[in-house]
Amino acid sequence: MIFALAAAFAVYLASSFIIGKYFPQTTRPQRPATQPALDQGPVPPGTVPAQLPRSTPGQLPAGPSTTGAAPGAVQPNAMPTWKGGEPAAGPIELGGQDDSLKIRLEQAGASVASIWLTERKNGRLVHRAGPDREQEEMPYEIIGPVAERVNGGPLHHSFVTHRILINKQPYDLRNLVWAYAGESDRKATFTATLFDGPDSDKKLLKITKTYELVPQKPLVLIHVAVENLGEQEYRVEIESDGPIGVRKENLQWDMRNLIAAQRLEGVVNASVVKKRADLKKAYEKGEPIRFAPLDGGPFVWTALTNKFFGVFTRLLPSEDDQAARIATAYGLVAARGREDNPGDLLARFITEERPLAPGAATSFTMEVYAGPKEPQVLEKVNPLYADDTQIGYSIAQAVDYRCCTFQPLPQIMGWLVRKLELLAGNYGVAIIFLVIIVRTLMHPLTVFQQKSMFRMQDAMAKLQPKLNVIKEKHANDKVRLNQEMMKLYAEENVNPAAGMLGMLPIIVQMPILVALWTALNTDVHLRNAPFILWMHDLSSPDALYTFRGEGLRIPLISWLFGPVKSLNIVPILMGFSMYLQQKYMPKPGMQAKLEAAKKAPPSTPKKAGGMTPEEQMRQQQMIAYMMSILFPLLFYRMPSGLTLYWMATNVFGICESLLIRKQLRLEKERQDKEGPKPPKPKRTGLVGKFFKHIAAQAEDLQKKADALSDQKTGAAGRKGPSGGGTKRK
Repeated sequence: MIFALAAAFAVYLASSFIIGKYFPQTTRPQRPATQPALDQGPVPPGTVPAQLPRSTPGQLPAGPSTTGAAPGAVQPNAMPTWKGGEPAAGPIELGGQDDSLKIRLEQAGASVASIWLTERKNGRLVHRAGPDREQEEMPYEIIGPVAERVNGGPLHHSFVTHRILINKQPYDLRNLVWAYAGESDRKATFTATLFDGPDSDKKLLKITKTYELVPQKPLVLIHVAVENLGEQEYRVEIESDGPIGVRKENLQWDMRNLIAAQRLEGVVNASVVKKRADLKKAYEKGEPIRFAPLDGGPFVWTALTNKFFGVFTRLLPSEDDQAARIATAYGLVAARGREDNPGDLLARFITEERPLAPGAATSFTMEVYAGPKEPQVLEKVNPLYADDTQIGYSIAQAVDYRCCTFQPLPQIMGWLVRKLELLAGNYGVAIIFLVIIVRTLMHPLTVFQQKSMFRMQDAMAKLQPKLNVIKEKHANDKVRLNQEMMKLYAEENVNPAAGMLGMLPIIVQMPILVALWTALNTDVHLRNAPFILWMHDLSSPDALYTFRGEGLRIPLISWLFGPVKSLNIVPILMGFSMYLQQKYMPKPGMQAKLEAAKKAPPSTPKKAGGMTPEEQMRQQQMIAYMMSILFPLLFYRMPSGLTLYWMATNVFGICESLLIRKQLRLEKERQDKEGPKPPKPKRTGLVGKFFKHIAAQAEDLQKKADALSDQKTGAAGRKGPSGGGTKRK
């Protein structure tokens, strides 16, 4: 079976390589830029509605022709035009050294180009760009601009005011250079005005957009106000983008998500979660990814997250309107590229339609949180962020948890690791301490399990000759063979299923192992946390030596896991520890067969199931070798904190096995020295009683079956050939 699977896998790899190299798939042609109907979602980035002409630098024609427009629509003599201002002399930046955030703004679309986390603790950055020393003063960029991958297109920024809908007529604003008015180090205002025509001084509508940093908190407030400067009432909707360009933060797999949350029955739920893997389907369809709120609950917030961090956007209630102001929301494919890299996820939402009388104004405020998804961090910023009945940003971390994580064990394990780090002063040492604590608590169970398996090994070795005799005697009668074997187990008080005890510690520890695995995989405190020597970041591979360029391409391995970019030592050590652990683990069933086969006379057949005990033992060793190679390959690009945890668990298990072996050896030497003790009267234990009961039932059923068979045979013998019975003499 192993060779067949290996051959099939080799054929699959070879065919994939040949098809990919000699028969490459052609790239899909881009869909024409068309304007979808409003109920099909907003216009994807990079396209312009068919009824709107292309933009010119500095300004964008505001909307379609108003011929035949509905009553109340904008109907000036000339086509209305949005006007902004001149580009600023330099970059527009808010916050920095003494704030939790630093943001860079762009006048095009009144957008955010980048957000950096600049919070400091004891004079050092809490979240820096990387583990290297030269990156100690480089803050972490949580979101940044994303380049269009088709024909060298423009950069995509976050929080672009995409469009404004006036009486259901869309007016594109994404490329407009807004007028900028700098106010302070933490506040910046942009304005855009709708005029009656390109050369007209008559103002119809004005939008004011203000970015404001909250002091000492990782929060940005985005105030958007719309003022009616015309002479008629308008019905206004604002279409705004969310964040884009969050980093991957995980080499093994992509953990970036786009989340839409809503409140259902008083609890905030992540109603829709989209990953970058969903982009390929959306790319092929050329449609936005829908995540409008489900019926029965209002829309609460959207978030773009990676493994550790997230950028959350929610609409704050205003004093004059406490109701929800989001009509619908979408997930979009932005910065499209090739099919193997279709782009980035982008959230977009549309506010509810608001009537705007002449001279009146309406406004709304978006609150943006940019920082870790850790519930403890969220609670410090605002207790409501960690409360699922209120805002519930903490559910974004639960999205990363896979099935069977045994809530709330991941939170407990993460809390325990952080407390141990306070004592040890190092997260690597804290992980090792945690392994020691968990395995020490499980030590009595492990001792019981391994001693039972070793005793089972001795018992089966003594019992094997008798089992061989029974097998030879009843080789052609399977029913009788099973009955005699059960009788023997009952008489000797041996449990043949004792080998299953080897699974008991694993079953008991499984909830703890999975929970700890999940906690270590999503704990932001492990990011840039050093351990020893070359291990500078427990959230990434240890990378003793990094290869230049794109790395090494190793046949088969690179096809499965990509190019090898660094030499990682910890996964190799973990594989060696797995091999040693398999070597020192007791194998009662196999060892008993092997010892019995060695003691058996030459005439005794040694094959069982087509394989000798030696061959079966070698097969088990081969499987152990394969697992010791496969697991390091699977763990090679995983975070070194996880690999360190698994390796420490294996090393602790080896030490336990050696200790238990020594205890059993001393116990046996003591028994040999003291001599055989007088035999105790045999007492049938629960296991013996169970097998005795099973054997008695089987024997009783066999007697009934034999009696029934004899009755049928006798009845058939009494009947003559004509069915009239036998003739009497």
